[in-house]
Amino acid sequence: MTSSLGLDDVTRLERDNSPVNRESAVTKIGQLMAEGRLQGAEAAIAEDVVVRMANDADTLVRAALAKQIALYPLLPSGMAERMARDVAEVSVPVLQHWPDLSDDLLLSVIAEEVETKQVAIAQRQTVSEQVSGALIDTGNSSVVSVLLENEGARITADALQKALTDHQDHESIPVLVAKRPNLTAETCLHCVSLVVADQLEADVANEMRRFLVSQEHLPEEMASELVAHAREQAVAEMAAQEADDSKVEEFVGVLQRAGRLTPTMLLRSLCSGDLRFVRMAFARLAKTTEDHVAAAMEPGNGDIFKSIYDSTRLPKSLRPAFGAALAAAGEEAARAGDGSLEPQRYVPTVIAGIVGAYGTVAPAELEHVMAELSRELKREKEEALDSRAKMRI
Repeated sequence: MTSSLGLDDVTRLERDNSPVNRESAVTKIGQLMAEGRLQGAEAAIAEDVVVRMANDADTLVRAALAKQIALYPLLPSGMAERMARDVAEVSVPVLQHWPDLSDDLLLSVIAEEVETKQVAIAQRQTVSEQVSGALIDTGNSSVVSVLLENEGARITADALQKALTDHQDHESIPVLVAKRPNLTAETCLHCVSLVVADQLEADVANEMRRFLVSQEHLPEEMASELVAHAREQAVAEMAAQEADDSKVEEFVGVLQRAGRLTPTMLLRSLCSGDLRFVRMAFARLAKTTEDHVAAAMEPGNGDIFKSIYDSTRLPKSLRPAFGAALAAAGEEAARAGDGSLEPQRYVPTVIAGIVGAYGTVAPAELEHVMAELSRELKREKEEALDSRAKMRI
């Protein structure tokens, strides 16, 4: 521990007023102040010395002072602000610990684009939503990681979404987002969808599931369902964005071998306008050609599509849903001509058709309808298993 300032220190300063000796003296004074060991006149004299030292021309002296008094609450705010704007060696302790720095000052320091200063601000005991947003806007993964780990940082849902989008390939940021308190369900799903094809998929999915169960008090089954839907949505989006048909066809094969060409994924792709993925998937599942499937998907060829659908071994109970989606997509394709489909124009028609075909499905957003169809499929499987079990008895 640093000893108290004594006569030897004063004598040394008188003989040699070098930066090293000034650093030693200011370190001792700063520690005495921070520990509250100076009272009355002594404290006033020490504060005067510290204010003078804060303007010292040598960085070594100012840095030593900053380390000692960053937590000291009674120094003039103007001095703290000057030190916060100083070079990194001086400003970092103040930026991290001084409690009364304004958001405007912090934002101006962030704009300097000095990583060590940004990290110090991200580590503050409390960080406002505005400052958190500015830190995420830096695009610096080191800064963003530190901020996400800070439980005292308030971060908006939009800022979390940006952190995910900007750092979707980072090894830990998706996991850190998943651990944030008060995470919205939308952000939960987005987090999983962004990392669905990454090495971290399993880890993040498990983290999301634990979050949904423990913090949102959702049943484990419902949490798993949300994660599964997010995976399907991400896969559908990835396939739609790939321009190379051969790569998509290869991707379809991988999904089939993994048992992940689920009926809800195919229905989701059909509703999103990715007819290419649907044609390739049905061709594989039905062991036919893509041209045959394409012809069956044309308006007026419902019987041919029914035959192809039945040969895929997809659940027959979902055939009306595919029929509704196919009809709506066909109408939109005729309207679009050579242009691209606009799913937002025909998804309401799909939902209306599904609601009309299934008495158990309520009109809602597409994701909600998908969830209800998934639960319907699960009930059918359970009933079929129960029926077979009874027959064996």
